[in-house]
Amino acid sequence: MLTFFMAFLFNWIGFFLSFCLTTSAAGRYGAISGFGLSLVKWVLIVRFSTYFPGYFDGQYWLWWVFLVVGFLLFFRGFVNYSRVRNMADHSMSTLPRTRVLFIY
Repeated sequence: MLTFFMAFLFNWIGFFLSFCLTTSAAGRYGAISGFGLSLVKWVLIVRFSTYFPGYFDGQYWLWWVFLVVGFLLFFRGFVNYSRVRNMADHSMSTLPRTRVLFIY
């Protein structure tokens, strides 16, 4: 969740820092999801803001492309994290209840 919010709030810089500094699957997929929603946020800000009047004139297909790419990044990170989490749960269910240390 921390890497998600870091990538969401700090955009590119937050994505690169959180993706490069974390070693867990949860952190990396959280950074991808946060960057996807950050991209959606900025597309909507630029599209509906009065400060940027000429960015999408006559090219409305372009903001749809960026909007879809942002949502795809968000869902990709979320789905891949849930797959990794379920894979770890199923593989650990056959082992006895002990603490396991994962080293990358």
